[in-house]
Amino acid sequence: MRVAPPPPAARLAALAALALTAACGAPKVARSVDGQILMGRQISARAYALYAIGAEAEARGDLETALEAYELAEDSDPESADIWTRVGSVRCRLGRREAADDAFDRARAIDPDYAPAHLEQARCDLAAGRPAAALGRVERAVLLDPDRDDGVLLRAEILRRLGRSEDARLSLRALLVRHPFSADAWRALHAVALEAGDRPAAEEAARRLRELAARRTAASERPAAPRGPLAELDDALVHGQLRRARRLARDADLPPAEVAVRAAALGRVGEAREQAELVSAADPSSASALVALAVAADLSGDLEALARACDALQAPAGGGAAVPPSQLARLLFAELLFRRIGRDAALAWLGPPGPPAPGARDPLSREVERRVHRELAGAAPAAP
Repeated sequence: MRVAPPPPAARLAALAALALTAACGAPKVARSVDGQILMGRQISARAYALYAIGAEAEARGDLETALEAYELAEDSDPESADIWTRVGSVRCRLGRREAADDAFDRARAIDPDYAPAHLEQARCDLAAGRPAAALGRVERAVLLDPDRDDGVLLRAEILRRLGRSEDARLSLRALLVRHPFSADAWRALHAVALEAGDRPAAEEAARRLRELAARRTAASERPAAPRGPLAELDDALVHGQLRRARRLARDADLPPAEVAVRAAALGRVGEAREQAELVSAADPSSASALVALAVAADLSGDLEALARACDALQAPAGGGAAVPPSQLARLLFAELLFRRIGRDAALAWLGPPGPPAPGARDPLSREVERRVHRELAGAAPAAP
């Protein structure tokens, strides 16, 4: 299989621009530990950009390129537990276990309470046939960040491999008390029950999986509820009816920039870009319009436009202060940062969670919010 080459210099510049934008939004990096958002040191733009290159290479299976990028990122920022964790994870997947352990040691020396370092080393230990060591690591990871389902699921898998089926079952039952509709947890419980010969538990898990599948099917077939003005606006955007969407926005007292933001949230690149350019020309200080431009550029692969939008977000035209982005725009840009750079950059942009913003609870905003929170909560960042 032919491996794609690393991103070109233009892409690196765009990634660096994104990192700088995140840094301007919040001078410190945020991290979730024990369900709390903690502020920490800022990572350099070059390190973020190299980290992003590494993450993309890792995602496509080019582990050698990923490791090279992560190690260059570490050279730029040797005090990042996050970067050292990724170095360790990729070294482990390449079979360089001793070097991987050294990287994990470095990560924990920087931050002993960085849960992903313990979790990734647990994965490495398990892959190396060291389940007892893996259990100790994952126990620490779960203690540090008990709300992460992947840590609990890995703990249950390790217990199963150690022959401790009852402990694995209890761990999964506890997870299901918190998340009774977790298909991953029910699948894991099904596997544990089958291996232990617990036919009733296996049948229960299989039944619950069927019920979850039926619920998803029923939800997809349920008649739509009466639609409000925002739903009509979104429908117009989905069908490429930008003029109609503008009229509906006026009727709903929605700012023009939000038409562009909602188009971007719906993946309507052309409509988002056209509306955002129109709003930006009239009001260069509109951060929501610039976010819509950035997201549209990112979705279309226009890295030059992406860099321009991020530059404008960092330094609004005319030198004046930017009008803060709406909550939906903030979530979309956090998702963009998560895709391009990583979890820390997205959290740095969002900052500590606050009360829901007025008008942010329509179905589209709720869906984007759930998606972003799910992405950030599920990122260790873990190997795909």
